[in-house]
Parts: sequence; C-alpha cells; structure tokens
Amino acid sequence: MYELSYDFQTSNQIIAKYFQNLIANSSANLQQQVKNSQVINLRNDSNSLANCIANLEQYLYYNFKNSPQNFDNILNSIMNNVSIISVLPKNERGIYGKTEIGNKTIYINPDLPNSNYLTSEERTKLYMAHELGHVINNGWMQKTIEFLNKEIRANNLSQPQAQLIYEGFSMLDEATTQNRAENFVYSLSSKNRPPLLNYTNKRLFNGQSYLSNFDFYGELQAPATMFAKTLRGIGKNNDDISALNILSERAISPLFFNNILKEYSRDGQMPAFAQELQYMGLLKKASYANFGYDDISYLNNSASYLNNLKSITSKMRDYREPIDFDL
Repeated sequence: MYELSYDFQTSNQIIAKYFQNLIANSSANLQQQVKNSQVINLRNDSNSLANCIANLEQYLYYNFKNSPQNFDNILNSIMNNVSIISVLPKNERGIYGKTEIGNKTIYINPDLPNSNYLTSEERTKLYMAHELGHVINNGWMQKTIEFLNKEIRANNLSQPQAQLIYEGFSMLDEATTQNRAENFVYSLSSKNRPPLLNYTNKRLFNGQSYLSNFDFYGELQAPATMFAKTLRGIGKNNDDISALNILSERAISPLFFNNILKEYSRDGQMPAFAQELQYMGLLKKASYANFGYDDISYLNNSASYLNNLKSITSKMRDYREPIDFDL
C-alpha cells in the first residue's frame, strides 16, 4: 500500500489506495508513451511525473487543512475523475497543461522555464494545481450546460446567447482555478505572492493596462473580480485580491453555479446576469484570440467588452451580506 506523507485522519486508507492505483496507471501510461516516442528525456519526465504525484498529495493536504468544509468534494472530484497523470507528448509542450475528463487524465508540461517569481518546478506544480482546479469546477460547469440547454429549449435564450454565457462561466472557471493554484504554489514554496501589477498587451484592450498577479490568464483576473463584487458577501470588499479569493473559494462547491443563479433570480436581475456573462464570454474569446485560438475580431473589440462589463458590474455591485446558500 502507498505510504502517505500526510495524515488525512479517517480518509487515510481510501487516499492511500487511490494513490497506489494512480501510480500504477500513470507508470503504465508513461511506458506506452516511451514506446510511442512521445517522451523527450525519460529521466527528466519520470522525475517530473513522480514530483507531480507527490505534489497531488500536498495539494490534497493543503485543501484538507485550509478548506475542510469543501474537502470531501475536492477529494471525490479528483478520485472519480483523475486516474492518470501524464507528461504532455513532446509535440504538445507549447501549452502548460491540459485535462481530459473523459479519459480521466491530467497532462503536465515538465519543460516549463523559470518565471520572475517561480522556478520551473514550481510552475509545473502551479499548472498541475490549475488542471486539478478544472476537475473540481467541472461539477458546476456541467450544471451550467444543463441550465443553458433548458433555456434554449424554452426559447428563453438563442444558441449564440447561450454559448456566450457558457464562455462567461468558462472564464470564471479559468480565473478561479488559476487563483487557487497561485495561492497553493506560493504557500507550498513559502514565498509571498506578488502584488497586483499593471500589465499591457498591445493586442488586448487597445493597449489599456490591466491589473494582475497571475502567472498566466492575467487579462481574465480583473473581469472575474468585477463579477465577484456583484455577489452578496463579496461586493463589500474593496480589496480586489480578497474579493477574488472569496469567489475562488466559493467555486470549489458544486453548487457554485446554482447559488449565483438563485441570487440573481431572487433579486430580479436575470437580464443583467445574462449581459454580464455574455461580456465575460466575449472577453474569454478575446483572450483565446490573443493566442491564435479564436477570431481576431474579438481582440479588436476587447476594450469595448471590458468597458461594458465594467459599467454593468459597477451598477450591480452588491454590498449586502451573503444569502444563506450552501457555498
């Protein structure tokens, strides 16, 4: 049986058994990758894979200590949806990582360079945690799809509107997973997370600066924070970092989407909800267009999308205490 490095109390046995199976599956997968000539440096990739499996235990323990109310959902989401941790094939290492829920596989990039704040190994841990975040958020992303399909069938939304709202929640998925991953890796590395700094990208927002302390997806941080402040219990926070941290913690719950929907519906603000999410969806498409994954027209209009989102979320900012929903 796999010997755990941390004490998860009553969950020790089930977690140890999970890791034993994970290691066996991941090792067999790596051997197959070697046969398929998908591995560049076997020693490097093997070490990175071993480190990532150890990192997963650290990730679980971090959440066991810091999010005890959400730990069962985190653990079950990962055990049910991650059977293999794999290195990216050598021809796909232009990306940081990816998750294939259908194959229950997380892919990591063992060749990431150092950044200004994190080492190569720390950045690999960062994007491992990012992919795990997608696995956790997948519960409410599926509820988003179910709701939007229902609205299309009821003729309350057109297909293009529903797609943009989906992209808006996908943007929240990216921003909250990245934020949680950043908090985790800086805590693990005993480093202070950098402050919010101004960044510019000539292709995005007509060159307007934006605030971020993300390693990646920095352009999505401010829009996610704007939306966060429209929610009760978050809008009263003037500190952007605190606001996004609360939203990111709420996003661990599979009821995240349902609770947002209940809040906006209760306040009679569903039209504003639809507008906000569509602008956020357009901003996500602009972000992807910046990397060549969507139409350049979204980049050209990104400043307008951001300003419109800023306008509506400013009007919708909610300073009230949270409703007693399950968070």
